[in-house]
Amino acid sequence: METMKAIGNFGAGHVGGAMSMVEVLSVLYGEVMKYDPKNPKWNDRDWFICSKGHSGPSLYAALAIKGFFPKEELATFRKLNTRLQGHPSRKLLPGVEQSTGSLGQGLSSGIGMALAGRLDKKDYRVYVMMGDGEIQEGMVWEAVMAAGHYGLDNLCAFVDSNHLQIDGNVEEVMNPHPIDDKFRAFNWHVI
Repeated sequence: METMKAIGNFGAGHVGGAMSMVEVLSVLYGEVMKYDPKNPKWNDRDWFICSKGHSGPSLYAALAIKGFFPKEELATFRKLNTRLQGHPSRKLLPGVEQSTGSLGQGLSSGIGMALAGRLDKKDYRVYVMMGDGEIQEGMVWEAVMAAGHYGLDNLCAFVDSNHLQIDGNVEEVMNPHPIDDKFRAFNWHVI
């Protein structure tokens, strides 16, 4: 509901991409992830990277509901001088771990965070949300291969397979399927 209000107040936004990750955010922020809205840079927190940055309104809604900033601020989405830009910025908003917008970069960042956690002997997990159009980027597959190679069991990637991207149907632009088999080929545990 908060996602739709934010997009509706501005009159534009990526409704489908934002709404297609609401359930994942609800479970992660409601039941799974460790975080502290009063101390958003807590060293032992779990990390969430919204690699498909155009879905920012859903991330903003989750962060507001969990107390990272006042819910009333959602009404400022994409307005002049707001912290709630069209794509999330870690410099502007507490709880945003990675500035995103250029598709394909989130998983590589997540791997860096997961490797750092392993080296620092930290017990946090890194979650990355990607889109099925985004995984057409070559750097995503380099990252998939690297994560499998390093056996990063503290990294979890979600692929929002909604079959749409800005240029049309994902399968017609560049078919990424079967996605699960490709991840398995690079030693990922796929659910």
